Amino acid sequence: MSVVATTLAATLFIQLGYFLWKLSAEGQPKIGGAPAWVVARALVTDWKWVSGFVATNLGWVLFVRATALGDISLVQPLMSAGDLLLVILAVVFLKERLAGIEWAGVLLTVLGAVALAWEAEDSQVSAFAGTRLVLLMGILIVTGGVLLLANRTSKRPEILLALVVGMCFGAGSVLTKALTAGYSGPGQTMMTWSILINPLLLGVVAANVAGLILLQAAFQRGRAAVIVPLQLAVANAVTVLAGILIFAENISSIRAAGIGLIVLGTVMLHLKRHKAY
Repeated sequence: MSVVATTLAATLFIQLGYFLWKLSAEGQPKIGGAPAWVVARALVTDWKWVSGFVATNLGWVLFVRATALGDISLVQPLMSAGDLLLVILAVVFLKERLAGIEWAGVLLTVLGAVALAWEAEDSQVSAFAGTRLVLLMGILIVTGGVLLLANRTSKRPEILLALVVGMCFGAGSVLTKALTAGYSGPGQTMMTWSILINPLLLGVVAANVAGLILLQAAFQRGRAAVIVPLQLAVANAVTVLAGILIFAENISSIRAAGIGLIVLGTVMLHLKRHKAY
């Protein structure tokens, strides 16, 4: 399975999970306002949230495989093309209609995905700049902490939460690429128990769990139409930067154009969308 096919399958499952989580968020106890055990019990007894959890985890497994097959600066932006699934679900199940600017966003997102797929090729990374990885993670942790503190007095809490969610998922993607780097060479396989004792796996889990919790909190405080594109843009920026500085990836003009089209298209997809989905 090629890096493009694997990435698209991963994002379809993850975006389906996001949609189910948004549907379940309306009736859930508010994170930060109810005891943790009450929130946890409500989540695990809600079939929509559990189904979303299964879908996102299946998507994550496919995403891990995709990072082993290709550059993270290609895989993560291509994941953003899955935002089209949210639009389709909103149109089909929530009976929403697309405005002209949203149709333009659909077109730009598709063109961006095609541009990335055009130059995509399987690649392998066996080493990375560990010091730069640690430095980037430290910057993200400090910045995220500052934003969460500022969020206490913010009039638009979903905005700052979305930024932190993007940093969490971006960090998780970068750490996933670093995790798979040692298992993507000739004669190596991802299906090995040694990956379970790799210290980087703890970072991957921590980043994604934090992102999931904060995403749920953001959904309870604002519209997915604002939250989703913001977190995707931040996650893309983090992974592209890491691709250049940590994994020595080459960002060609075609790849840069594809990333730009996807980010612009994603924003346009949500400019006129007032109904939360």
